Amino acid sequence: MIRHPKILDAVEDVIGPNILCWSSGFFAKAPRDVALVSWHQDSTYWGLSEPDVVTAWVAFTPSTVESGCMRVIPDLDQVPHRDTFAENNLLSRGREIAVEVDEGNAVDVVLEAGEMSLHHVRLIHGSAPNRAGHPRIGYAIRYIPTHIRQTTGIPDSATLVRGQDAYGNFVPEPAPRCDFDPEAAAFHTAMLDKNTRILYAGAEKRPDYNRPAP
Repeated sequence: MIRHPKILDAVEDVIGPNILCWSSGFFAKAPRDVALVSWHQDSTYWGLSEPDVVTAWVAFTPSTVESGCMRVIPDLDQVPHRDTFAENNLLSRGREIAVEVDEGNAVDVVLEAGEMSLHHVRLIHGSAPNRAGHPRIGYAIRYIPTHIRQTTGIPDSATLVRGQDAYGNFVPEPAPRCDFDPEAAAFHTAMLDKNTRILYAGAEKRPDYNRPAP
């Protein structure tokens, strides 16, 4: 999916021909789910050197106002944030904007399954709970040009998906040789730990992934 030519063609129009996939992840809300995404800017906690970052948000199911589609506010000024660690917040730290947000300027990003949107790393965005009777599933793919670097001092990795990488700022992620390739799985586990350290840098606490589920 991260190498799909239709996605990469659109991303290349924004950030150029040399493209790394820095990370990706699902934002899933079950039917009638109370989970939400608070107003935030991704640039606040990713640790990347420049805001030349774009996210492709791919809808796996219809993303409508009723099902809690992404909402955006067209303002790219960096604003202060605070951590809430709220249980129903899908963000890693429950981070939210610490100043008043004028929701009257919000735009609903309504997508059918198979469609996508692109948004800038500084765009203010969030989403409400899913009030629909069907799931709302989106796959967020974060792309960066190869000159970007990680500023936290924590070793970071990425996957070259188009063009050439003349900078070597990220550890190249290996392609699995087979399903459940042990070496690739071990790399993935280590990568997730480093990514968690990056996302939680400076936070008062971080998640315990080894804790048994309730």
